[in-house]
Amino acid sequence: MFLEQKVYISFLLQAFLSALVFACQPDEQCVRLDTCNPLMKFLRPWGMTTAERAIFHNRQCSRDNTRSVLLHQVWICCPQSGDVLPNNQICGQTPPAFHITAGEEAPLNGFPWMAMLLYANSFSSTQDTVPRCAGSLITNRYVLTAAHCVNINGLELRSVRLGEHDTSSNPDCITLISGTKICAPPHLEINVELAIKHEHYVAIEGKHYNDIALLRLQFPVRYTSQILPICIFPSDNLSNPSFDNYNLQIAGWGSSQMQSSSNVLLYANIQGRNPDECSRSYSFLGINKETQICAGGQNRKDTCKGDSGSPLMATMGWGVDEFVYLAGITSYGFNQCGDWPAAYTKTSSYINWIQWGMSRYEHN
Repeated sequence: MFLEQKVYISFLLQAFLSALVFACQPDEQCVRLDTCNPLMKFLRPWGMTTAERAIFHNRQCSRDNTRSVLLHQVWICCPQSGDVLPNNQICGQTPPAFHITAGEEAPLNGFPWMAMLLYANSFSSTQDTVPRCAGSLITNRYVLTAAHCVNINGLELRSVRLGEHDTSSNPDCITLISGTKICAPPHLEINVELAIKHEHYVAIEGKHYNDIALLRLQFPVRYTSQILPICIFPSDNLSNPSFDNYNLQIAGWGSSQMQSSSNVLLYANIQGRNPDECSRSYSFLGINKETQICAGGQNRKDTCKGDSGSPLMATMGWGVDEFVYLAGITSYGFNQCGDWPAAYTKTSSYINWIQWGMSRYEHN
C-alpha cells in the first residue's frame, strides 16, 4: 500500500509540474516542496479535488536533479503562512488606470479584494448557492466580513468567490471604446473551512456590535492582478480614525435604486461623518464611536441590503506609495437605503483580535 501511495504521488507531481520554471511572487519563497508546510498538507495520495490540484500549477521555481526522490527534486513557490499580513506594496493595490470618479458600475476587477459570500439552502438537498453578503480578502487564507453574515436563517455559508465582477458571466469581459474586448480570468471559488465570529458579537434591535468575523479559506490563494488583499494597517500619519469628512468608497452586489440586487459589482463615493454629530442627529442608529464609523447618506449614496460585510475603503499615500485601506466593514443602516448614514465596524479597533484569530488556527 505504501509503495502504491508513493507511485501515485510521483504521478501527481509529474502531472503538476513541467520543465518550465516560474518566478515567485513577492509574498512567496522558492523552497523544496517537502518543506513547504502550507502546501504539503494538500498533497495527498488519493482524492485531491480539482481546486487542490490547481494549487500546484505554475509553482515550480527550480529543480534539483541530483536528488533521487522526486519529492526532494522539486522546488516550488511557497506561500507565507495564512496569518501573515502583507505590506502595502502588495495589499491595497488597484489597476494602474483605476481611479474612481463617478458612476455606479465598478471597473473590471477594480476592487481585487472583493469577496462574494455564497450560501446553500439549509433545507434543500441541492448544491446550488446564492450570494447574500460580501467580504474582503486580507491575507492569502482569510476573508474579513461581518459577524451577522456567518449565520443567516435558513442558509448555510459554504464558499467565497474571488475575482468576481458580473455574476451573469464567467469569465467577465468588457468592450473598450476602441472596440477591443478585454476579459478577466475565470473567478475563483473556495470553500470556507472555518468561520470565526467575534466572541462578543451582539445584535440589539437591528443594530450590530462587534460585528466582525474571519473566514478561513480551505486553501491559500495565490495573488494575481484580479485577486489581491486589501490593507488593514493605515498609514502612519492617520490622525482622523473616525474618518470625519474623509472621502471613502463602498462597493457591493447589494440593492440599488433600480433592483433588489445587482449582477454587477457597484461602487460609490461617500464621506465619513463626525461620530458625535451622527449620534445627535441619528440617535436611533446607536453609533459607538470607539468601535464604529458613521458614513454615507450624502447624495443618496449608501450601502444597502446584500452589501453586509463589504468594505468601507479609504485611499492613503500618494503616487507609488498609494494603497487602499480597509477603514470599516459594512454592518447596518436604515431600511430606506441612501437617505441616511450607515454604521460600519471600525477595523482599527479590532487589529489585535484579527491577528489573534488568524494565528491561533495557523499554528495549531
